Amino acid sequence: MRIEFLTQDDPLYILPFFEEFLRSHSSEFDILHISCSSIMGKRSRMQMVRELTALYGPFGMARLAGRVAVSRVLGKFPMKRDAARYYGLAQIAKAYGIAFSKIGNPNAAGFIEAVKHRSTDVLVSVACPYILKDTLLSIPPRGCVNIHHAPVPRFKGMMPTFWQMFHGEKSVGVTVHFMTAKVDEGAVLFQDTMAINSGETLHELIQRSKRHGAGCMARVLHQLESNTQTPKSLDKAKGTYFTFPTIAEIQEFRRRGLRPI
Repeated sequence: MRIEFLTQDDPLYILPFFEEFLRSHSSEFDILHISCSSIMGKRSRMQMVRELTALYGPFGMARLAGRVAVSRVLGKFPMKRDAARYYGLAQIAKAYGIAFSKIGNPNAAGFIEAVKHRSTDVLVSVACPYILKDTLLSIPPRGCVNIHHAPVPRFKGMMPTFWQMFHGEKSVGVTVHFMTAKVDEGAVLFQDTMAINSGETLHELIQRSKRHGAGCMARVLHQLESNTQTPKSLDKAKGTYFTFPTIAEIQEFRRRGLRPI
């Protein structure tokens, strides 16, 4: 089955998914392409920096910025297949012989034509920062699927790991679902949970849940390939949609003894 990925250029929280997926499952599928938008898509850089600084604090933000800077430098060097670790999406794609490109809005006509030309069977979104429109969603014959790191419909929207910790959950969820033009509204293909470790930070939990999600996605792709999937419609009446937390909510997160990093 021919699949391609649509994601964003994040070496901290997206790369762990691809490290795990390619290391464990790259031989199981025909991976045509990885297309990568900029972090947060159309969201302004200043807004993103302000929000993340509020969440992680000045020192935490400096630590993360330093790690990103190191990744940008080390990610330019070639690495072998199955290396112990990678520093960038372009780097790991090259190591596994997968075509890679940086793109803008995936709803643009040029990207849509490229997906048609590649004859993609399934388009997989891993934290794609854009809402995909019906023109693109209708192209792959086996559908477009997204991985959301929370149970839906209860935790739809942004920052799902933060909100699960904030609400005192003992575990975080993973949901793989078909995509529609409305965010986190498509039929569910698979759901799983992963326990939150005592004292685990938000940063650590996001990275660990991304790796866990790689196996969940591989399971769903095998089901799509064999036509054994069993989509389940969402009970939209029970849905809750979250956005980026406010300053007051971030302060409450810390007051409860929870640590972003």
